[in-house]
Amino acid sequence: MTASGSKLGIAATKRLPGEGFKRAWPPLIKMNAAVKAKVEKLFSP
Repeated sequence: MTASGSKLGIAATKRLPGEGFKRAWPPLIKMNAAVKAKVEKLFSP
């Protein structure tokens, strides 16, 4: 019996039009004020 691996590779580099990427990049995601306050409260010293 042979073992089969379970590895996943993700390319997270920004592709350029010269590399065949033609669509527009989505806008950056921004947290709303309530979420940002909760995260800051959880991770503040």
